[in-house]
Amino acid sequence: MSFRYIKNLDELVSNAKTQNDRNARRSLLLALDRAISAADSYRAVSTKISNNEIVFGTSSVDLGEFNNLFVVGAGKAGSMMAKAVEEKIGDRIVEGLVNVPSGTEKSTKLNKIQLNPAGHPTPNEGSVEGAKKILEIARKAKDGDLVLTLISGGGSALMEYPMKGISLEDLRRMNRLLVLSGANIKEINAVRKHVSQIKGGRLAKAAYPATIVSLIISDVIGDPLDTIASGPTAPDETTFQDAWEVLENYDLVDKMPESVIRVLKEGLNGNVPETPKPDDEVFENVFNIIVANNTRSVQAAERFLTEMGYNTLLLGSRVQGEAKYIGRFLAGLAASIYHEAVPISPPAAVIAGGETTVTVTGQGIGGRNQELVLGAVRDLSGMDGVSLASIGTDGIDGVSEAAGAICDGHTLDRALKEGLRPETFLKNNDSHTFFSWLGDLLITGPTLTNVMDVMGIVIQE
Repeated sequence: MSFRYIKNLDELVSNAKTQNDRNARRSLLLALDRAISAADSYRAVSTKISNNEIVFGTSSVDLGEFNNLFVVGAGKAGSMMAKAVEEKIGDRIVEGLVNVPSGTEKSTKLNKIQLNPAGHPTPNEGSVEGAKKILEIARKAKDGDLVLTLISGGGSALMEYPMKGISLEDLRRMNRLLVLSGANIKEINAVRKHVSQIKGGRLAKAAYPATIVSLIISDVIGDPLDTIASGPTAPDETTFQDAWEVLENYDLVDKMPESVIRVLKEGLNGNVPETPKPDDEVFENVFNIIVANNTRSVQAAERFLTEMGYNTLLLGSRVQGEAKYIGRFLAGLAASIYHEAVPISPPAAVIAGGETTVTVTGQGIGGRNQELVLGAVRDLSGMDGVSLASIGTDGIDGVSEAAGAICDGHTLDRALKEGLRPETFLKNNDSHTFFSWLGDLLITGPTLTNVMDVMGIVIQE
């Protein structure tokens, strides 16, 4: 069977010690490949634009009703989303700019929409300059114009325009502290939005009274519009008080740059305007449309495995929590199926999606997907024909070049023979080194989409 994204799939299969393990690995890896394919950003956008209309559900927006069309946006999927828009309605575009991860701006050649290289996961000058230009374009739009906004995961770092007085270095430090604190994405974005001139609905405010249609690829559990890329075109229900409480809850007040603390305190005192709320007039003509998400990806993986003859169990798209403990839970579920045929009997497959977190205490290299799998290695030991894997759909897991990792019931034996103890690597948050040594890293490169993570188990009969 063909695969599209996991470049080293055959090598990962051949690493297994038994034929049962090889079969389990291949089925699971092909399912994860299908999951990423289901979130293809070009297809997700192009299918929404037809006959001079943007179609969503039973509703549509007639492009012929507008005087001028502007295109702006940011995200890991930005280049392919922009390509789909330009190919469909390029003749209508007056001006466009989309911030994309540095390097991916070369993935396609466009004439009407500028792909501006920006920093991810750490914002850079391109992130700030691009955001400034995006706001300038949005402000050009008048009543009777349309601003088509393309938003996807990674947009928070890729489109940064901090409040006056906050330097890029201060912004980077703030983001670094938040990401390493263990705070979830909603909490992190509550802070980001309140020190930004473009997030938290402020892009919509800049474009008002023009109409805005935002096509969104979700990388957040539950698809909350105000959290994806920090919600530049969505109402923000969080407040300066919420942002301040995040810093307090994670002991970050004394660690944050003084400029960030100053802006938040000025907001608490009413000297900086709040982000626009749901009843604000700026959202009267704003349409936020989810075009791809994790649910569609995990469903695609489950369908594939069902067609392969497995009894499947879909756990949904809301998995969250400490990565290594989620790995242990999945390993325990695999053991229950393997030994007791509960809750389903082999041949069986379990698929889930979501986004775990890692509380960093060590100095190693890795990411949440690799750490999740590492957490499962010991509990999975001894079960033949059982494989477990987790993958980031954007192709980038943490600060490593891998998208995730895979293990099976014989991984622990292989590791111990090499002198590798899972607990040692977990303690140092060094899952990448562990799986690199064994050749069990999932390599995709940038997939130009992002709908969080997909994880799964396959248990052969």
